[in-house]
Amino acid sequence: MDTRTSKISSVDLALEGLEDGQTLIIGGSLFHNKPMFLVREIIRRKVKDLVVVSVPQASIDVDLLISAGCVAEVRVPYMGFEYLGLAPGFRKATSEGKISVWECDETHLLAALEAAARKLPSGIAKAGVGTDVHRLNPDIKLVKDHISGEPMTAVAALKPDLAILHAAAGDKYGNLRYVGYSFADLMVAEATRQGGGKIVASVDEVVPNASFTNDPFRTNISCMLVDHVIEAPYGAYPCSSHGSYQFNEAAIIDYLKAAKSENGIADYINDHVLSVPSHQHYLDKHVNLQSLIEAKAKTYVD
Repeated sequence: MDTRTSKISSVDLALEGLEDGQTLIIGGSLFHNKPMFLVREIIRRKVKDLVVVSVPQASIDVDLLISAGCVAEVRVPYMGFEYLGLAPGFRKATSEGKISVWECDETHLLAALEAAARKLPSGIAKAGVGTDVHRLNPDIKLVKDHISGEPMTAVAALKPDLAILHAAAGDKYGNLRYVGYSFADLMVAEATRQGGGKIVASVDEVVPNASFTNDPFRTNISCMLVDHVIEAPYGAYPCSSHGSYQFNEAAIIDYLKAAKSENGIADYINDHVLSVPSHQHYLDKHVNLQSLIEAKAKTYVD
């Protein structure tokens, strides 16, 4: 007899305890596997002064949080929209001194997460040696390796309060499956778990547990590393969910256009977030069936 407790959750329960000033880490990379449904829900709760982490790369997920006034500090190796241009919310907030930037190389952030996952006080990296990064970031120290004597950088362990992820599928116990690349999501979950934080995952589909037990090698993240699972079809939209649908370039460009002015971004946030009471309402209002069919079709290549 299975006595395990279901982790299927409402978004209200999953985000319970989210407070101003906490450290939020977001999975995925650039326009892929980003938990945009959960990002919008965090904005709707009007939290402030978050330390937002995204590894390896961030785009509309972090920029939208910044534009909504939720962020005090950003810890991201790359912040931008790749071939679509720079991040307008990030540029404006940093130039006006409204948010601070935790200077780092991608390796520093990964080392900080790995240290937390292993319950170590710090991680070691070769990145940054010969640069001024340790002068710009007090959490990064220039050290000497005890074995080889080589110069290294040490970075303090990073322990997020909340991790939000998006996967293509999950079961009621919290097992997650990525139909494609999972980026650094496993390390994000491990660091958050060992650091005492909460891990919340949205999935495009909740599938039977037998789907995982019959094919265990397709389990990318174990149920032991997930606290809440929320079924949110197209929950990464307008970003992609690997194996399910491609990102919507036009929708991302709409955000970039809106973010060019204060009135434009205020209207965008109201229209796409604050005035939308649920994920289903968001899909009904901003996503048409044909665009979803086209986005899904683009994920398959002959």
